[in-house]
Amino acid sequence: MGFEWFERLGVMGWPLAICSVLALTVILERSFFMFKAWKARSKTYAELSEVLIAHRNKPKPVRDELTAINLNELQQSYKGSSSLLRTIGTISPILGLLGTVIGIISAFHKIAASTGPVNPAMIADGLWEALLTTAVGLSIALPCLLASQGFKAWSDAILNGVCSQLNRLSLSFELETDDEAVSSFPNKRAA
Repeated sequence: MGFEWFERLGVMGWPLAICSVLALTVILERSFFMFKAWKARSKTYAELSEVLIAHRNKPKPVRDELTAINLNELQQSYKGSSSLLRTIGTISPILGLLGTVIGIISAFHKIAASTGPVNPAMIADGLWEALLTTAVGLSIALPCLLASQGFKAWSDAILNGVCSQLNRLSLSFELETDDEAVSSFPNKRAA
């Protein structure tokens, strides 16, 4: 039953199967990566804060630029294969639609080659086979696009949390500097 169903996908069966295997692989890899990143977010903050602390005496724009560079590098690893998921999510419905068009052409070719009367079952069977590829393509695309958006939201939440903590740390350096400057002014009331 399973292989017969796959054969009904026609020439687009294999490209759609490859898309689904790739999508499943990427979704599993990204899920594992994001779970590890979520669990290690305090370690990530600690590593980035060490860089910030090492440059605490630099001007704030320099510290902010260093932090932005480090966060950008980190963000690239979080993006990972998400673009591949979006690509599969875009391509698979198009492959399904192509399979539908090829299937409809084939169904009409069979109807045209038929010497007997055309019955509704003949048309319905051809259309069923043709539309199956579109359904499979959409079934692959939907989880890909949902997963891609989910991973983006998850990584944004992690990175925004780390970024907020780093901003607070950088601001605390500025406040320390301001407090030192205020305390170095002579106290006029004491005079």
